[in-house]
Amino acid sequence: MPDLHPAAIAFRDPAALLARCEIGGVRRLYREPGYENGAALPAGDWTPLSEDLPARYAPSVFTKDSGLVEFFRLPATVTSRHLLAALVGDLGDPHPVQLAVTDDPPGEPVTHRLAEHGLRPGLHIDNHQNLPYAERDLARRRLCVNLGPGDRHLLLATRDIKSICRTVHDRYETHRPHTDDLRLYLAERKQLSVLRIRISPGEGWFAPTAVLPYDESTEGSLLPSATASWLGHWERGLFGPLI
Repeated sequence: MPDLHPAAIAFRDPAALLARCEIGGVRRLYREPGYENGAALPAGDWTPLSEDLPARYAPSVFTKDSGLVEFFRLPATVTSRHLLAALVGDLGDPHPVQLAVTDDPPGEPVTHRLAEHGLRPGLHIDNHQNLPYAERDLARRRLCVNLGPGDRHLLLATRDIKSICRTVHDRYETHRPHTDDLRLYLAERKQLSVLRIRISPGEGWFAPTAVLPYDESTEGSLLPSATASWLGHWERGLFGPLI
């Protein structure tokens, strides 16, 4: 059964999305060292997207800029982290929030760790603003750039956290969405799929990570890769589309 609330992905060429994107299921971990209990990870059963699926992920006329997933390649003139930071400062949000630079080894099914205890949450939502359900769509998007040297993947759940909250909570209107809602949803054996989208060095993405559960992965890569990330309120189309 297809997901009812798919991610909204900006693309021009369906073949380009098919070439770098796969879809698979989700598994949960219990009492696994290094992970939060109940963390949701890709099941590893990756298959190519079917020819009809790109159209399902295309944005609609109702998709807000804050809810859009976009992919881009950095301009050739951006050759250092300093120049990257200057570029981000000129994208339209006067107060972007810079996040920690990460440096991940190859072979990691998920890469994010929580600063408070160092454990991996698996698929999760960002909660820097901790907005309630009714205001969640107003959250900042995350901008992330792969600094290389290796490829990595963006992992995106195909159902957003607001849809999940409506499923698992009777009084969702006053609820503050949390990664625990995703885990409750999975504990109730509800369906969830995850997209795996390749991001090469010098490429980046915008995504509504306060709304769409996500993580990153270096599984299958032979080289480590670093990232630089920011949160901000950015309009769509700031870069030419990558796909």
